[in-house]
Amino acid sequence: MNEAPGTKAGEEYSIYNVIPDTVKEGDALCFRSKNIFFQVYIDGELQYDPYVPESPIYTKSYGTKWNYVNIPVAAAGREIEIRMTYVYENARSCIDHICIAQPAGAILHTFGSKMVAFITCVLLLFVGLLLIIADIPINMRAEKNHELRYLGLFAIFIAVWCTSETNLIQFYLGDNRVMQVVSCASLMLIPIPTALYLDTAFGFRHKLVVCLICTLSIIVFAVCWGLHFLGLADIHETLSVSHFMLVFTAIVLLYSIIRNSVVTSHSQTRNVYRVLRTIGLSAISIATVADVVRYYRGNGTDSAMFVRIGLLLFILCFGSSSLEKTINAVKLGVQSEFVAQLAYLDGLTRIGNRTSFEEHLVDLEKIKDEIPAVGIVMFDVNDLKYVNDHMGHHQGDAMLVKSADIIKAAFENADSKCFRIGGDEFAVLISGEHVQEYYEEGLVRFTDQMKRYNDLPDKKFRISIACGFALYDESCKGTKLMDIYQKADRRMYDNKKEIKANQISPQEYYAAQHA
Repeated sequence: MNEAPGTKAGEEYSIYNVIPDTVKEGDALCFRSKNIFFQVYIDGELQYDPYVPESPIYTKSYGTKWNYVNIPVAAAGREIEIRMTYVYENARSCIDHICIAQPAGAILHTFGSKMVAFITCVLLLFVGLLLIIADIPINMRAEKNHELRYLGLFAIFIAVWCTSETNLIQFYLGDNRVMQVVSCASLMLIPIPTALYLDTAFGFRHKLVVCLICTLSIIVFAVCWGLHFLGLADIHETLSVSHFMLVFTAIVLLYSIIRNSVVTSHSQTRNVYRVLRTIGLSAISIATVADVVRYYRGNGTDSAMFVRIGLLLFILCFGSSSLEKTINAVKLGVQSEFVAQLAYLDGLTRIGNRTSFEEHLVDLEKIKDEIPAVGIVMFDVNDLKYVNDHMGHHQGDAMLVKSADIIKAAFENADSKCFRIGGDEFAVLISGEHVQEYYEEGLVRFTDQMKRYNDLPDKKFRISIACGFALYDESCKGTKLMDIYQKADRRMYDNKKEIKANQISPQEYYAAQHA
């Protein structure tokens, strides 16, 4: 059974055939109807008359519907007739995929033939949702760029339209007309996010293009649905207007991509992401035009065949470009982290440098009266010049690293941080509660750490570090932390003089070590 030729809307037509003798129990007449009213008769007796609930939101016809009409075994050899009335006067109203088979097998065959297309649409729908979600954190900055949001909406509208064209929604909803209505609405809205995305991603020389496409699309949407609800024109009957807007937008999309490709080739700023994005969007725009042309030429009943192929290319291209962009972002993140380390870490000892110390001091100055206390400990490594001059700078560097390790092990925790602020100078900033007690406990650990190292028989040098401490608390209101810093620095130099007065000189110490 094939399409009836020369049909006109509103007139009744019939197609006939004889039920084969091989019909089995449970067999059914399986076929797809599109935009027609029909009944099935066996030898002139009504066998099937579909009941479809009416609603102002639905189109005049049943839409596209898969039908499974039970055939009794006793009907073998009898005449079966499908009486149908075409709702619309065009070649897209038809019946096809006619066969006698078990309904379960026919449904499985339908799913098998459409599953790749259906999964492609669902995947694109998921991609669109991810793009919209990803747009939220990206646009929390002051400079807004909603490229991902518009691309996501574009992907969702295209996916909804193509999902409807697979005609599988009926098996989930029971009535495909719901999806048909949503599909028509999506089709009308596709030009809006497309124009906004193009303007954001490529930019138009004349912003009037964006306003024109968006305004016309909104007018078309409002007028077509207004006529539909007033009963003046079915949404299907005004579909050609939506198709015109869709083709116009696809042409603008293709033109923008080509123009942008020419510009980037001249400026030599082409990258993998841009090339893949161009291929994916070009595939969708070309496929859209091709499917609209096929629709009006009456080539087949699948109105989105090429668009789904374009969608598959778009997903592959966008996925590949996203992977490339992610890899670049990771590389940039690693580079940024490395630069940050160079800016705030001392390259030798791997603790905070002077820049970091000064910034922390400024931050503490702002909140010093909101926290219980701030303590500053200053350190100066003794004998560094002697070790550099007589044992080499590599030993001097090792001496500084070991000194940093001792200071860090003794003082650094969640409320304190260590810094190297000069050649042989270190500092520790302590904030919070019980600062005085923590300093005293740290001093014990500090002294013990130095003693343990200096007691090692195979050590290369002696560790001798002077230190001084000053505290800012509520008794120091009105005093700047810089004054506390200078007080700690003076006490450190006092301690340094005391150490030199009571400790043998480096000349004598190292002479005795090598004796």
